[in-house]
Amino acid sequence: MSQRLRNSLYLGLIIGLLVAVVIGLIPRDTTSETAAERSHRIASELRCPFCHGESIADAQSAIAADARDLIDEQIATGMTDTEIFDYFVARYTERVLLSPPLLGWGTLLWALPLLLLVGGVAALRRRKRRAVPAPIVVSSDALDDAKRVVAADLADIEVQQATGELDEDEASRLRESYISEQQALAATEVAAPQPEPPSRKRRLVGTAILVVGALALTVGVVVTVQDRTPGDLITGGVADPSNAPRDLTKVTDEELEEVVAANPDVIGMRMALAGRYFDGGEFSDALRHYMEVLAREQHPEALANVGWMTYLSDEIDTGLKFVERSLEVTPDLPQAYWYLANIRYWGMNDPAGAVAPLETLLEFEAIPDEVRALATDLLTQVRAAL
Repeated sequence: MSQRLRNSLYLGLIIGLLVAVVIGLIPRDTTSETAAERSHRIASELRCPFCHGESIADAQSAIAADARDLIDEQIATGMTDTEIFDYFVARYTERVLLSPPLLGWGTLLWALPLLLLVGGVAALRRRKRRAVPAPIVVSSDALDDAKRVVAADLADIEVQQATGELDEDEASRLRESYISEQQALAATEVAAPQPEPPSRKRRLVGTAILVVGALALTVGVVVTVQDRTPGDLITGGVADPSNAPRDLTKVTDEELEEVVAANPDVIGMRMALAGRYFDGGEFSDALRHYMEVLAREQHPEALANVGWMTYLSDEIDTGLKFVERSLEVTPDLPQAYWYLANIRYWGMNDPAGAVAPLETLLEFEAIPDEVRALATDLLTQVRAAL
């Protein structure tokens, strides 16, 4: 029997045993969910679009209340969980999903066993050949740093153009240069050495890693399924005994600043802090964090809010570009349509250009009643001005 066939049989046996153990240990809960429990569970796994990281179940805003009512109506009409989640994803993109969570020990406890499994399989399946060193094009860290610098430079161009430090021609020239550099970096590869020849010791280590990872994954599955109640995130997480998240309204700006400083690449927390500054009219602090976000990714909410702040500082054309860019990234951002309509009508004296964004805004079902009323009034005023 060949070594490859023997390894495949071992792997199949381990997977079969794991499946049997998981099926045997998962508790059979015959208690059915009530409609209210199901509604709360679904709302707990959806992010409130305008509440900066809170779930629809916990947020106190009017839009969250409307969304909860909508979920109740969808359940009453017989929609499945998948259909309800698909409905919200279609309108707010996958960012609306809170499960699985981006942070928390639950994610780590799931990831480590999976990594062990992958590592064990990789160790067992190494080909029997000597290493052939390949040339290193560039180190991984250096490549990542270069990409980050180019992204930051691109974001700086927008700010400098907005503040008048660069004219449009110079900004376009620099933007094209940085985009070319960004494309070149994206095409750069990091070469890696070929695998070393396998040994008996490596096979034993790989088998041990595979078994440990498989057992850890089995325990994680069973414990998670046993402990989960309606409303819990599917991968667990660190929560207080009442299974409720911390009330962000009781967290000070200084505390959030410390958390963001300790986790600079966690976009959600930085967006929550920037949103707090934005809602409070502290635009300089909001802009600082939004630009940090844009240096990492083209976040639609950050683009839209930067555009609105830029418009309010009388840089109308630049503000318009930011808002339009946010809608290019995602067409499902209601506040971007509100900003766009106001900029075109009040800033550019273009009532015809304000009609379409207002009509689109009013097509969103889960917007607060007060926003709908304002948009309806403005649309009436815009049409009268045509």
